[in-house]
Amino acid sequence: MQTVWGNSMGSAHDEWGEEIQRRFDPRCSTMHHRVPESQLVVFNPAKQVSQLQIKHPRTGDIELDKMTVVVSIDGACRGNGTPNARAAWGVYFGAQSPHNASGVLEAALPQTSTRAEIEALSQALRIIREAISGDYSMTQYRIRTDSDFLVRAMSEWIEGWIEDDGRNAQGRPVAHYRVLKDIHERLDDMTYGDDGGMDFKFWHVPREQNREADALANQALNRFVQ
Repeated sequence: MQTVWGNSMGSAHDEWGEEIQRRFDPRCSTMHHRVPESQLVVFNPAKQVSQLQIKHPRTGDIELDKMTVVVSIDGACRGNGTPNARAAWGVYFGAQSPHNASGVLEAALPQTSTRAEIEALSQALRIIREAISGDYSMTQYRIRTDSDFLVRAMSEWIEGWIEDDGRNAQGRPVAHYRVLKDIHERLDDMTYGDDGGMDFKFWHVPREQNREADALANQALNRFVQ
């Protein structure tokens, strides 16, 4: 991925300089890259979600990017790779947000951290659809995760996998293909459908910047084992 300046939406670019429409990188955004990292995402109690901040190009003031919603997702797994493994997901919209959620994976699903991260994404989209999408002042959703696989799967690889009937570039079956394809179709519907109009971009962050979503997933595991 390349860092390309001058993109007001913060879309990242691939190695050939092509825009990755569903990938967000604040370093690529003319409006966000000058905001100090500690001030880039803030909780808006009036909207009960986290939002980005921008640096005004004329005044230099840091102000709320009112059209954005930042949601962090993560998965956790204990006993990964063992018969007793149990996984959980967490979705974080901000401190004390009523939209925060977590839960354990259904027992029939693969109990892995990757599958839990995918479930976190699915649950985040459900919450957005049911509880937030009715506020038309917020249409730009930035999904933060420390999973490089999930970010690249949903922003770079999924369309190629669909064209190849669920097989990757090496011709092997893609793990979790059916649920990833379903999520891709839901994203398209929420973007381009009759009740769409939303813009989704995936934002890859270091694990230390995703602690709140991770904590929610682990809290769900703690409740389960009690």
